[in-house]
Amino acid sequence: MIWVLLVILGLSNVTHQQSLANSLFAEEGTSPGFVTRINKKALSIVSDQLKDRVIKFMNSDGLEFNISAPLTNQVRFTLRSSRIISFDELFFDSSMSIVPQKGISWTGTNINVTLLASFSLLTTQGEITGNVPLSFDKTNVELLLWTGVNGDGHLKTDLITCKVAANNLQLQFSQADSALLANYIPHMQNFIRQTVEQVARHQNFCSLNFVSGGVPFIPRRTRSGPVEFSNQAITLKHRGNSFGILRQGRTRLNDFRLPYRSPPLNVPTADSGHMIDFYLSNYTMSSLLFWMDQYRKFDYEISRQATNNSALVGYLKTDCGTGDICAGTLFPALGTRFPGGEVVIKSHTVSYPRVVLRKNNMTIYIDSRVDAFVQQQDRSRRFLTASMNAEVKLDKPSFKDFVLHGELRIDKFKISDVASLVDGIDEGSLEFLVNALTELILNEDMAKKLKSGIQLPIMFDYTQQAANVSFEEDMVHISADFCATDKCSTTADNKDTDVDYYDTVQG
Repeated sequence: MIWVLLVILGLSNVTHQQSLANSLFAEEGTSPGFVTRINKKALSIVSDQLKDRVIKFMNSDGLEFNISAPLTNQVRFTLRSSRIISFDELFFDSSMSIVPQKGISWTGTNINVTLLASFSLLTTQGEITGNVPLSFDKTNVELLLWTGVNGDGHLKTDLITCKVAANNLQLQFSQADSALLANYIPHMQNFIRQTVEQVARHQNFCSLNFVSGGVPFIPRRTRSGPVEFSNQAITLKHRGNSFGILRQGRTRLNDFRLPYRSPPLNVPTADSGHMIDFYLSNYTMSSLLFWMDQYRKFDYEISRQATNNSALVGYLKTDCGTGDICAGTLFPALGTRFPGGEVVIKSHTVSYPRVVLRKNNMTIYIDSRVDAFVQQQDRSRRFLTASMNAEVKLDKPSFKDFVLHGELRIDKFKISDVASLVDGIDEGSLEFLVNALTELILNEDMAKKLKSGIQLPIMFDYTQQAANVSFEEDMVHISADFCATDKCSTTADNKDTDVDYYDTVQG
């Protein structure tokens, strides 16, 4: 299954559970378990997309207005847009920047557009009507977006300001109209200049729909602290136990917290050169494994019933034909003491897995107890107990579409404290047996534990171009770069859907 780092509750009747989760796990002062950073480089995609939207907007005659106001006590002027005559796409520029401690700013500069408008000048002497080209040269639009929290716990984007600076505005009346309206043209142009921002607010330039898609939506339950805006990045800090807030299901609420608090996570301050960075702490990875351990994902049973391997089942017999190999031939005393039986081996963890993250290495330490039984008809007898300490590596880490993938592999193990009722079974022989089982089935099963990956918060709904996963001291560092789908060589469909993993545990 997919292990979900981002907790999203998709049910309508979870108010009580969510309240419990917040009260149990949102203690003030708790250090974040993982950090998300949207770097300044990522905003270039959004600014390019907004530039395309402006161009599309202009090419589709999207600039519509109908303004009217008195120029004097006896004269009323009305101007209604008709169609866009020209728009200088090459000269137009779009950019986004981060305003420290405030939010995100988008600026559209050098908007040079000429449109055809119909005018009406109503005076005491009658009405003058006609058409006139209206040009705006070097017009600039600036939007300031601020991030807050909605009542449902999601981030919201508020449009704080929309500024429009119209430079070199000109009504290009014909020579005849210019002579007729000479006394009113300065008043007309001044009126239009004063109402440009009002007009823009009724257009997509000053609309949240215009800039939608550039701001992440992260449930408050997984955040630790406010969103931070600096010159170089937008930083979100998340709780380290996001894997184990609560197990939701009807009337049961199980506490899956780690038995210690998350220590401070010191992430690099320098720009990584990538668009998005995730920094997952040792604590966060430990919370995932702790959660998996609560579901007994690291417990094993090797028996006829639990193993879908006919060849292996033959090895479990305590006696077999001449020339064959089975448990009875490997350990003759076992066959003598328990003839006609089959071996059943079970292991269960005795403590939660421990994670150690070092440069280029992630090691998981799993302590288990091993019990071996012989099944004879309707009777089962235990003949061995031992302790096993395994070291598991996370190999082949990769990141795709905000999912972290990897393969768990048993690297080595140590058998100790062997207590056996059968002669010839000691630490050395048991290690030989476990090593063979590891090669046959255990590592194959272990590699599937994270097969579907770990879902991280979807920061950018764009197509991923490249990614890098590295193990650092006490953290996992993930970097990724993206591109707009229509400008990528490959396309992908990233959609943030409601995920509820609590009651569907597989794999």
